[in-house]
Amino acid sequence: MKVLLALILFLAIGPVLAQPGPPGQYGQREFQRPMPPPERRMGWEERQRLREQVRSGAMTRDEARQRWREEREKRGMGPGRSPEERQKLRRDVQEANRDLERR
Repeated sequence: MKVLLALILFLAIGPVLAQPGPPGQYGQREFQRPMPPPERRMGWEERQRLREQVRSGAMTRDEARQRWREEREKRGMGPGRSPEERQKLRRDVQEANRDLERR
C-alpha cells in the first residue's frame, strides 16, 4: 500500500518538478552586453576576411586583433578602456548601487 501511495505521489509531483524555472535563472542570456550600434560594428565581410586570413596562416591572431583595433580607431571609437579606468568605473557603479539602496 505504501509503495502504491509513493508511486501516485511521484506521478503527481513529477511533472511539476520537470517544469523549467522562471526567467532569470542561471544560464539565461539576460546578463550579456547589448550589441553596439551599427556604426560601431565591424562589417560581416571584414570579420569574415580576417577569419579567413588567420585560418590560412596569412595573418596571426595578434595581427588580426591589431587590425581590428585600428579599424575601431578609424571609426572614432578610440582605444578601449585601460584596466585602471575599468576598475574606477566598476567602483563608481558599486558606490552608486549602494547609494540607491539607501533611498
